[in-house]
Amino acid sequence: MKFAFCLYKYFPYSGLSRDFLRILVECQRRGHQAEVFVSSWQGSPPVKSTNVTILGEWGENFLPNHVKDRRYYSRLRRQLKARSFDAIIGFNRMPGLDVYYGADFCYIGRVQKANPPISRLTARYRHFCSFEKSVFSSTSKTLILSLSEREKKVYQEYYHTPDSRFLVLPPTLDLDRRPVENHNDARRNIRNEFGITDSALLLLFIGSGFETKGLDRALRALASLEPELQKRSHLMIIGQERPGKFQALSEELGISNKVYFLGGRHDIPELLAAGDLLIHPAYRENTGTILLEAIAAGVPVLTTNVCGYAHHVQQANAGVVLASPFEQDRLNRELESLLASKKRQHWGENGRRYGENEELYRMPVTAVDIIENYSQTKNDLGLASFDHSIRDIRYLDQHLAGGALKGRKFVDIMKAEGELIRTAPEEGRKTSRLELDKKYYYLKTHTGVGWPEIFKNWTYLRLPVLGAKNEWHGVHHLERHGIDTLTISGYGTESGRYAYAHRQSFILTEEINGTISLEELGQEWKKTPPTGKSQIRYKRWLIRKIANCARTMHQSGANHRDFYLAHFLLQRKYAKGEPSIEKSKLYVIDLHRMQIRHRTPMRWKVKDISGLHYSSLELISAGILSRRDIFRFMSTYRHANLRDILKADQTFWARVESRANRLMLAEQRRNLHGSKSGAQTLHKTRIQY
Repeated sequence: MKFAFCLYKYFPYSGLSRDFLRILVECQRRGHQAEVFVSSWQGSPPVKSTNVTILGEWGENFLPNHVKDRRYYSRLRRQLKARSFDAIIGFNRMPGLDVYYGADFCYIGRVQKANPPISRLTARYRHFCSFEKSVFSSTSKTLILSLSEREKKVYQEYYHTPDSRFLVLPPTLDLDRRPVENHNDARRNIRNEFGITDSALLLLFIGSGFETKGLDRALRALASLEPELQKRSHLMIIGQERPGKFQALSEELGISNKVYFLGGRHDIPELLAAGDLLIHPAYRENTGTILLEAIAAGVPVLTTNVCGYAHHVQQANAGVVLASPFEQDRLNRELESLLASKKRQHWGENGRRYGENEELYRMPVTAVDIIENYSQTKNDLGLASFDHSIRDIRYLDQHLAGGALKGRKFVDIMKAEGELIRTAPEEGRKTSRLELDKKYYYLKTHTGVGWPEIFKNWTYLRLPVLGAKNEWHGVHHLERHGIDTLTISGYGTESGRYAYAHRQSFILTEEINGTISLEELGQEWKKTPPTGKSQIRYKRWLIRKIANCARTMHQSGANHRDFYLAHFLLQRKYAKGEPSIEKSKLYVIDLHRMQIRHRTPMRWKVKDISGLHYSSLELISAGILSRRDIFRFMSTYRHANLRDILKADQTFWARVESRANRLMLAEQRRNLHGSKSGAQTLHKTRIQY
């Protein structure tokens, strides 16, 4: 077979370039022909039999990346038209690919919320979005070799790419990066080269792309160490990138004598042998192969959970993974704790055992198997087929798509009948409980809010909720940040750019079995207050859990807008007749009004916390929640000691209490005048919507 390999830029210290070369070599080992098209090539050329076409020009080095990429693609397209290939394999996102090696993070998913809306007007944003869409849109034909289940979900959140187009590859460990055999000699040689004693603590930061991989965070963490520990610590930075502002930052932090910028290096196994800890606090990282290389070499890892391979650190029990949203103070504390801990030796042994698994090194073989199979059967795969009659169904899980909802159209799902749970006519929203393939689901349909509701929201300077889209993004957002929430089984929204007031949409979620809302739990407690030791411990756990949910949500740029006890579902589990903290789970639900930004404004934090406080007032007046419980929530939510909170946050908590009291007075007035809300809940024991 004959394949075209397409890559913007090859350079030897890039993880993507190494993966590209390994797959290319495996193809040639099997007797296939391969032509390579790049804009530039640094380092040694591939094997002699490989035809490499350089499509870039020297003068383009000074152009912005999106301009260089577009020029490369324009020339590539002409080259591909003049030749015939069994498959076109891309290692960067671009139109016309048969197979895409998915090493990049989702551009729109990371940039859209981080940058102001005006940035979407730039040529750079439009270029990256259009090239990404050409690969991941639901109408694309491209087969995607995915390296990260986490990033796959982000792409599906924004592009609704069918599961059938994703094939998840095994980890990308290279046999050339296996641990060195003469570990002690390698360790001694590297340390002697830089004048570092054996008793010193050597931190490693490895990888090009210092900004996205969080080098600034690592430098700040090193600078935060207590003096005696910092005196023993050194940081080696390996990666083909200009140190520039990071060198300046190390000088500003007063640690420049502790930091070594080594540039790109080939002797990574030897450097790992010399290290005591890999620090990798990335802002974003689709995979993070260096995490696996460090684990296999017996080097403990401190990283963030945005890395696609972070779960290997947890599975191997070979280090610490920091949860999102990131906190510099947490990194500082964990680094100090790790460097002073005896666990590092135990984690190193765990990592070496984990690295003996041969499956970690099979990526090129698996990738070429998929490419061969695709090339032989691509006319029968049906990847290019797209039924426009069901295009408004943006997502259906494979179980339902091949079962109860097979062949169903958008309008069929919108009209599905079940047990009516809740209706809000003035908001065009209805929730029903359905049984599909012997499982229960909740179907929330939106039929449009109408122009009066839209104008009312605009007068209050609020964005109206136009459909299920908020909940779709809200569920994905909470999942990424480790908050238990609904599981989406289906999502659809009507096409058409201008049908704002009457756009129809739905979201289908799995029923969470064996749950009770915290509002219902409060009613139980009013009848039978928690008095035993285990019950009080359970209550305190719930308070901390709710506070952590609120804190994580607000730090990640989200706000709920209906943050009441009724919208928490508790799955109670017991051990020896007592409620079990370890086995119980708390779910946040009803996300149809959730907002997600780069940063949560203070007024929306106040509204969320005051809503929670308002829904707890009855429990406070009944003595179920004490003043200490309130202080416990405040301390956990702010992640600070109570004295500092009462001193620095008086205004925030005063606003929370004031608004909660206003909500209570408004409720009392409604009850006095007998007014009713337009929304009606028909089954209070089933409020999972």
